[in-house]
Amino acid sequence: MNTHDAYLATMVRRWHVNPHLNQSGQTLGHHGAAAAILAHAMWPGDAEVLWACIAHDLGESVTGDVPSPAKRANNTLAIELLIAETNALAAMGVSYQPSDRLDIVDRLEAYLWMMHHAAPQRLTPEWCKSLAWIEGMALEQGVPVANAVQVILSDARKSAGVSDAAPVKRGWWQRVWGCIMGETT
Repeated sequence: MNTHDAYLATMVRRWHVNPHLNQSGQTLGHHGAAAAILAHAMWPGDAEVLWACIAHDLGESVTGDVPSPAKRANNTLAIELLIAETNALAAMGVSYQPSDRLDIVDRLEAYLWMMHHAAPQRLTPEWCKSLAWIEGMALEQGVPVANAVQVILSDARKSAGVSDAAPVKRGWWQRVWGCIMGETT
């Protein structure tokens, strides 16, 4: 592994094109470490997912942090970015195994960052859908993981000073179903 290049990659800023989060200062290193902490809380001892949390975005050292909505809206862009990021990881000698577990903590960490730096954004359709996806995928991992996610989200809401009751008047499983059906709150 090219340790120096991988180390430098951890300093790439996230959210640089997001007007609500671009001044929040998060780097790939912050994100990877926080995702690893979340993964450890849900799957203690899963070294593979811990490494994936740290490594998964290091390829963005050559592309920057392109927002997920842009990649979802433009499949060609998403493929080109994936190729560039994969090549950057290979040049660093870094590899990891993609998984549902990684996807869950990757999105959960982004959601928690948003809660602490731009909490009103949680009410937008994009973040509502992201939360529904996180909760649905966590449930697919089993009740203990779904419960762990709910505890983490509850703690984040308290820390961010937002109430569960104010923006969301239903249980989490009803929010998942509501977002699947196109509802936003």
